[in-house]
Amino acid sequence: MSRRWQTGKATHKGTRKNKNEDSYLHRHAIDSEGNEIAMFAVADGMGGYEVGDTASKLAISFFQRWWDKRIIKLLKKRDIMERIAREGASTMKQINTSIKATSLHTGKKMGTTLSLLIMFKGQYVVLHVGDSRIYQMRGWNYGLQQYFHHANQEDLTSLLQEQSTEILESNPELVKLTEDHSWVERQVKDGILTDEDARNHPKRNVLTQCLGIEDEINPQIKIGQYQSSDMFLVCSDGFHSLYSNEEILTMLINLEKEYTNLQMMCEYLINFCNFSNAEDNITLMLIRNLYVEKTETKGKRNLLSILGMK
Repeated sequence: MSRRWQTGKATHKGTRKNKNEDSYLHRHAIDSEGNEIAMFAVADGMGGYEVGDTASKLAISFFQRWWDKRIIKLLKKRDIMERIAREGASTMKQINTSIKATSLHTGKKMGTTLSLLIMFKGQYVVLHVGDSRIYQMRGWNYGLQQYFHHANQEDLTSLLQEQSTEILESNPELVKLTEDHSWVERQVKDGILTDEDARNHPKRNVLTQCLGIEDEINPQIKIGQYQSSDMFLVCSDGFHSLYSNEEILTMLINLEKEYTNLQMMCEYLINFCNFSNAEDNITLMLIRNLYVEKTETKGKRNLLSILGMK
């Protein structure tokens, strides 16, 4: 990938389990005009079933084949993100059928969550089933500032010419883009449990929807916008179940100030989870796309002024 992307990826079996049933995927492609599109996915095989690692790997490999076969063709179409959302949801339903067929053939019940983030020129698509999560951290420009301060003159000039990005002046916020398909999430929606109660509830791992168990699934589909300063977190529940959303936000802010490197941040977070005696497998991905074609949001100032160039 080009200099326009910052990414970090890490996974670990945790301190209690014998094997890692999580799987993850990162793919990217380039259209005829040089614009980059990227996909990030995390699948968490169901630990309560017999072969969760097989289910998560099957889900990931299915989407990798879909991407390799279809993405270049889709990049030539109009309304690309809407098309990706439709095809992605259809692919999830095919995965569900395939896992169920594999279960029937092997006689072993299996299931997996699957959360995908696809990013292209300031627009994202989220496709999701289960209780892995995708977060968007907004209003945080430190990482973008550090990149430009350390970029060489050629890179800096090129990027400034390519974009008219403006930076949001606000306090950082962490927005959960996915809805947990779980029993405790239903209780939270009904006002029976608080978010903190749900995070520590004995039934927090009981899912109401995943791939491979029921005949029908209803994937969550979300299309939205992002800025060059935004950071995305894609993670399995082995990570987010350990910390509140406020704690995750604080960690991301403090770690980027210390490391300014998303890969180092991922590795630190994995180690920190294990230090906290993580009982489950842990997978997390951090992503920032430095190139956004155009933004027209009020309450922002131009990137040039932030860098002291205007």
